[in-house]
Amino acid sequence: MEPIISARQLEVDFDGFKAIRGLDFTLHPGELRFLIGPNGAGKTTLLDVLCGKVKPSKGRVLFKGYTDLARHQEHQIAQLGIGRKFQAPSIFVTLTVQENLLLAMRQQRGLLSTLVAKTTAEQRSKLHDYLEMIGLTSKQKEKAGALSHGEKQWLEIGMLLIHEPELLLLDEPAAGMTDSETEKTGELLHRISDRQTVVVVEHDMEFVRRFAKTVTVMHEGMVLREGSMQEVQRDERVAEVYLGRRVERHD
Repeated sequence: MEPIISARQLEVDFDGFKAIRGLDFTLHPGELRFLIGPNGAGKTTLLDVLCGKVKPSKGRVLFKGYTDLARHQEHQIAQLGIGRKFQAPSIFVTLTVQENLLLAMRQQRGLLSTLVAKTTAEQRSKLHDYLEMIGLTSKQKEKAGALSHGEKQWLEIGMLLIHEPELLLLDEPAAGMTDSETEKTGELLHRISDRQTVVVVEHDMEFVRRFAKTVTVMHEGMVLREGSMQEVQRDERVAEVYLGRRVERHD
């Protein structure tokens, strides 16, 4: 199967500081991949490269085997089918949940024309599907500003999903959530990965243990280890750089 993302010898240089150095990274369609590692490992920078916010100084990143993302701007990459959600939710707090999703669905229109335009049966069906997916059907008429932190995050994820991107990039989606919201977020990620490829940057190790399928451990701008959470946890190098200690061997 052709990888959806193939990065080779990727390098990102910020005025002499190499945030990413010689990184090789491959992602296949349908994966739910978690990126973990200590602060400064290059996780968020990798997402920035994939969405076009940051351009690599060396190497290249191919999308679906043929499109070099380094040659495209952020809006072009979004049109190709890559959606990016940052840590802080970016929603219209004075609009309802439904209006936020409608606005996302009809981005080519102005705000007023979007809200007064009549919805088609197809659009109503799509709205219903995504409200159900993000768990906000009962809140669709409420102002987005009245939602809990977790609900705001789910709404923004829904606003990205409504464009049906092939690849979704999420930066710490569970940060600041209650235990219940964290659980629902993990379940949401699994539902999304049934349809789309998902990459998640996450620091909450309990969240990663519970919901990760495949983990990439980054360290100093490079991939240190990849595999299941169980495989990664048994790796001595990961314990040393990520936990700041050596693994005690009991042979």
